[in-house]
Amino acid sequence: MLSDENLERYARQVIMPELGEDGQQALLDARVLVVGAGGLGAPALFYLAAAGIGHITILDNEQVELTNLNRQIVHTTASIGSNKVAQAAAAIGALNPEISINPVMTWLDAENVAGFMLDHDVILDCSDNVKTRYLLGDAAHVYARPLVFGGAVRTEGQLAVFQSGSAEMKDSPCYRCVFPEMPDAKQAPGCSEAGILGPVTGIIGALQALEAIKLITGIGSSLTGKLMLFDGRGGGFMEISISARDDCTTCGNASG
Repeated sequence: MLSDENLERYARQVIMPELGEDGQQALLDARVLVVGAGGLGAPALFYLAAAGIGHITILDNEQVELTNLNRQIVHTTASIGSNKVAQAAAAIGALNPEISINPVMTWLDAENVAGFMLDHDVILDCSDNVKTRYLLGDAAHVYARPLVFGGAVRTEGQLAVFQSGSAEMKDSPCYRCVFPEMPDAKQAPGCSEAGILGPVTGIIGALQALEAIKLITGIGSSLTGKLMLFDGRGGGFMEISISARDDCTTCGNASG
């Protein structure tokens, strides 16, 4: 049962018939892992904390730099040189001191990924490197955790939800079904090479938080089986249907 303080804090959510007190309690009981406290992770973290996600783990191993500040809104000029996870935890903790926040300063790797997966209900991929994305994609399938993927560069963004490890969604694609080959730096340049407008990461990060909230509460329909593309230059969205691949080395016949 929600406390009086929670009823007041989350009043604008609780009054929504499709969410209600049960939905808010589900958010308070949820454990969400956010991999990356940068351009995508910053807005996602703010909205997850504001919505009342009861436990948020923030995973990153970088320090705040001046070049981060055009988009990584969880950080400030005063926090340059500090650990991103510590600064992010302080910022969202100031917004909502009632939730549990676990800042972990480390890289995700093959040794620790299982523990992070098993300890959380929903995973947000807000990372900025290819190896982490593929590691998360494979692990999310193996450990049956919903993965909310986001990406942004220049004025373009991508968003998808992967649930191939779930028994109810076993026919849906995994990350590697959609992106079978790991691209090189020329094929998928990062923000430091290609550039990025801050509001683009804000839009995609906020949508990642929205998808996580929908997954936890069951409201609406998720982007599972779809890839959403955002064109910031033209201001439009497009959805592409995506399918599982029999030859996928993670979830298809080739995996076993």
